[in-house]
Amino acid sequence: MIVRQSTKELLAESLKELAKFKAVDKITIKELTKNCGLTSPTFYNNFRDKYDLMAWIYDREVEESLKNFGRGDSFEDVICKWMEIVLEDENFYLNLLKNAVGQNSFRYATNDHAINLISDWIKARHNLSELSPEIYFCIKFFMRGVSEFVNDWALEKWECSPREMAKFFISAMPAPLKPLLLQI
Repeated sequence: MIVRQSTKELLAESLKELAKFKAVDKITIKELTKNCGLTSPTFYNNFRDKYDLMAWIYDREVEESLKNFGRGDSFEDVICKWMEIVLEDENFYLNLLKNAVGQNSFRYATNDHAINLISDWIKARHNLSELSPEIYFCIKFFMRGVSEFVNDWALEKWECSPREMAKFFISAMPAPLKPLLLQI
């Protein structure tokens, strides 16, 4: 059965294809849209900029990995899945990590999304209308650390599996988060 791709999926595939041969910071919106037969206005109807598209590609996969969190998957499993996403399309993600930097970069956008996902998950799982400033600080602090170490792990080719890294992250988790993320 043929499955029609959405406009966002077409743009994502176009970016991935172009990124095989060019640094993502050098790819223009015009090139990206021409490659998939769309127009620049169509791009901007779906994304703010190419960094928004880059984040959307990763965030979609990250959201999928949370579906079984607390229903068989531990937080360690979730972190492993996030790292495996990078490994599965390593050349693309290394291109993003090396060449999509700055205030609106891939790294910041995806990390902010992960912080929001974890915050929302904790609120839903523990029936909270909002998080205390301490818990929100711990989530942000922890996820920023996880993000930077995953970036180092990928860029520097550390000889450490996603599972080993996830165990390190769990052991470094701030104490106030442990009952919210580990005891499910």
